[in-house]
Amino acid sequence: MEIKCPGQFKVTEALKITSPDGVYGKDSLSRIPLLKESNPLGLVPVIIDRRSGEPASICDSLICVEYIDEVFGDRNGTTKLLPGGPAQRAEARMWSNRLNDDIATTFYVLLLKQNKAEQEMAAKTMLNAVKDFCQSCKGPFFYGDEISIVDITIAPWLVGARMEVVLQHYRNFEVPATAEYAKYFQWRDNVLKHPAFVATAAPDFEAMKRAYSRYADGTALIV
Repeated sequence: MEIKCPGQFKVTEALKITSPDGVYGKDSLSRIPLLKESNPLGLVPVIIDRRSGEPASICDSLICVEYIDEVFGDRNGTTKLLPGGPAQRAEARMWSNRLNDDIATTFYVLLLKQNKAEQEMAAKTMLNAVKDFCQSCKGPFFYGDEISIVDITIAPWLVGARMEVVLQHYRNFEVPATAEYAKYFQWRDNVLKHPAFVATAAPDFEAMKRAYSRYADGTALIV
């Protein structure tokens, strides 16, 4: 079974939301020369847009999501992932960047650190970010009825296997079922039902647990 990296998950979900009937292909990591040609760092995800004469390569998951939104968003009534005017779109970028740091990056800190004090600090950072998210979440999703880049930024880590299996199993981490986090659980349930999430989520929880075991025991090779 293929376990998508969370960045790939974000980009795939963005495509499913903005262009559900679009035609696009995914490539295999076996084509490493193409990956390194498109992104010298050799990291995924990478979008290679071949619609024009000169192929364009777009790297970094959040930049890829913004690119997808510019290309497909608000076409034929599809959802715009950075909604509203310039101020709201700037706000969405700020939230996405902050949550990417405090939740996505800290997810790996929490897993990789073997020291209990450092694990507790990472867990506190994540929970504070979730709490702030809850206080600003306006409806079923962050900006109301429609899913946005802010939701996509954190869904791979806070919804599904990475939260329910990986963090709970290896670090006994979970969001407290208290009033200040009530919005998180409502949001999580709405994400779980969203067609784009359903289409991209990893159904094999045991495979996900195995994929992250080397992070949790400190044997993962970090380059």
